[in-house]
Amino acid sequence: MRGQGHGLRHLVLPWSLLLVALAAGACGEAAQPAATPTRPPAVAATPTTAPTATPTTAPAVVATPTRAPTATPTPAGVQPKYGGVAAFAHRGDPSSWDSMFDTNVNTTLPDAPIFGDRALLKPCRNNSFQLCPYLAESWESNSEATVWTFKVREGVFWHDGKALAADDIKWWLELLINGAPGGRPPAKQAATLGPVQGIEVVGGSRLRITLLTPVVQFPALLSSPNLSIQHPRHLMQSQIEKGNGTVAPNEVGWVGTGPFKMAKYDKGVVIRVRKFDRYWEKDEQGRQLPFLDGIDFVIMTEGSSVFAAFRTGRLHRTAVGEGFYLVPQQREIIKREFGDQAWIAKYPPFGSLTGINASKPPMSDVRVRQAVSMWLDRNSYIRAVYNGDGEPAAVFAPGSPYANPGFIEWPGWNPKTKEQDRKRARELLAEAGYPTGFKATVLARAGRTGSAEWLVGDLAGLLGEGNLRIAAVDSATYTNRICQGDFDLIQPVSAGVIDRDSPELLAAGYSSKNRCSYVKHNDEKVDKAFERIAATRDDKERVRLAQELERYLSIETWLAVNMSVEAVYVAYKSEVNGWPVPQWNPTNNGDYATTWLAR
Repeated sequence: MRGQGHGLRHLVLPWSLLLVALAAGACGEAAQPAATPTRPPAVAATPTTAPTATPTTAPAVVATPTRAPTATPTPAGVQPKYGGVAAFAHRGDPSSWDSMFDTNVNTTLPDAPIFGDRALLKPCRNNSFQLCPYLAESWESNSEATVWTFKVREGVFWHDGKALAADDIKWWLELLINGAPGGRPPAKQAATLGPVQGIEVVGGSRLRITLLTPVVQFPALLSSPNLSIQHPRHLMQSQIEKGNGTVAPNEVGWVGTGPFKMAKYDKGVVIRVRKFDRYWEKDEQGRQLPFLDGIDFVIMTEGSSVFAAFRTGRLHRTAVGEGFYLVPQQREIIKREFGDQAWIAKYPPFGSLTGINASKPPMSDVRVRQAVSMWLDRNSYIRAVYNGDGEPAAVFAPGSPYANPGFIEWPGWNPKTKEQDRKRARELLAEAGYPTGFKATVLARAGRTGSAEWLVGDLAGLLGEGNLRIAAVDSATYTNRICQGDFDLIQPVSAGVIDRDSPELLAAGYSSKNRCSYVKHNDEKVDKAFERIAATRDDKERVRLAQELERYLSIETWLAVNMSVEAVYVAYKSEVNGWPVPQWNPTNNGDYATTWLAR
């Protein structure tokens, strides 16, 4: 099984029926016709920006590609232009520059231009349901899908001029998975990579990863969000060996391999990144990337200020993230005032889930979890938090081949049975020994408490007025408390389960072995179920197993208190060209390597 070269276009992330909701055209918000349902994923490679490699693969089944996202409209004959600095609103300072521990968009959005959009592999820019080579130019596996070998690309340089080597990636992966002495735990993403047994460098430029159990879609795991290489071995290894185990990228000068390098970070004001002249990537026509001279991420902590700055011409893009997406009234104003001088991108959703700690009472009682899930009014949540822009969801994205078609009729999800569901929820709570409710803490990020406030208000009728308390803490404390299991509930957030199109990418979010999971539990059946899916090559069986698991998590064990997938919007000035709107995960294409300004 190999991936290499042009012409091997295999679907990897099949969310095809949801494209009508995710991939609106860059010129506006009109829905596109639904794509023909595609088969579940097959590992593939489709380099769109890398030099062409001669295919050496055996014949492979090629899935029908989903519709590619619509990039900014560019008139025929108009070519990308070099130069210019884009001004993008950014909703706040990074609480930590190390995405091994902080995956908030305040950190990950400015990270991508500096450190690259992923590491070995990435979702293709023009079709994010396919995998493309990135720092690995090809890969192959043994027949059991337990040994995967990646050819590391040559000609890639760190921003300080040192060449990237396979040993650098090996060291980074081991740091991510194992942590290090000096107080560095495994990364939040460690569980994402699955059952890694060992990593070795073969022949100087090949990275061999051995797994404990088969994972047919293992390359997709390496395209997970927040897997960019921020930790240069030649700068960090010595510091870690001296006891500075938590050394962060900002402590060594933000040295990455991405298309832009850090120029200036003025806390509370701006993050400036500027073009890296030795960046390795070229576009399909052989033009050197990036096109922009730089990007200014203008830090603005109030959504109203962002909107005003966009209207007065200070910004090329509004902000990304909860509390900053455009509400319907703002979208109408932009359309009316700017016409074709601005365009509105419909971003893919993160999705939301109410985090739950089922490893300790009272949430360890399945009756309590069932009562909470059945009580919650998911449509009320969508109206209150997302201005009605969204729809209820279970484990997988609505319309995904893996989603149960009738999930909307499940207890807790069905708006038609909400009164009966709430009556049954009270009965369950009484059966569990809590007839008048109980006290619990809802963990939330400081400054991002809207969904926590909704949760407290909605559950008051079940758990008792005044029994729920919001613990609003900074991002570092928030992450630490989750990893330590110091919570009862977590406000509805993406919660590490944003990749609702792929069982393999979702697995870490629900793993009993993931110490930083928003869904704390001790049910190893969940882990085994994900392992069975990962080892299965038969598409129909994958779908059957995934739907069975979705039911188990949602309405049998009631561990997965999923809420919704939202519809969110970001405005761009018409000068911004060459940026394909991602079809899944709002952080995709975040390196802006192909973006250019029509000046």
